Amino acid sequence: MLRGIFGGLSYMHSNGRLHQSLGPSSVLINTLSESDVYSLLPQLRDMAFSVDISDEEIFRGHRSGLAWRQQILDGRSDDVSIGSATAALADGLWRRARSAGALTPLERKAFGIADDIYAAGLLMAYIIFVSLCKSGSVDGPSLQRLFESTFQLDLQAAREYCLADDNWIEAIKFLDLGDGAGWEVLQAMLNPDYRQRPIAEAVLNHRFMTGAVLF
Repeated sequence: MLRGIFGGLSYMHSNGRLHQSLGPSSVLINTLSESDVYSLLPQLRDMAFSVDISDEEIFRGHRSGLAWRQQILDGRSDDVSIGSATAALADGLWRRARSAGALTPLERKAFGIADDIYAAGLLMAYIIFVSLCKSGSVDGPSLQRLFESTFQLDLQAAREYCLADDNWIEAIKFLDLGDGAGWEVLQAMLNPDYRQRPIAEAVLNHRFMTGAVLF
């Protein structure tokens, strides 16, 4: 499943699109055969808020965001639509990019990709913990708060904390495979510095994702 998710994200990024709403509900599982687990086909959905980061758009100054801001200036902000909501989301993304020091078009593009990768890292953690932990012992928001607020994205410290809860031990063991390869790739995706996060293709090629840790 994880390879399917990151494969889809890699395809989107290589074709100039950000997802920008990655989460558990954005993954759709199709199957060719209900009795064959290997035929499960994860696909990304919820593309309504996808952002265009093609070279043409990124250098043009994101006209959709400019149009949305003009709509506000013209007093037409009550006209809520998918188009205006998408423009608002893109505008917020570029504001965060500026705050992070991403000022040039290429830096902003890199920030957008890294922003998707961060969300994908949280999604990966959610899938692993919810799938392998005792039912009801963890949920997405609490896991995100644990990583971000309690341990300030220090996943080694988070791991030590999680070890104390027997309900989470199977998830810990899974991430520990290959001398902690799972934690390694998660930490890379959740790096506070967006410049240090890997692209989706690099995540796909990581030893934890290729299955090399199993041999």
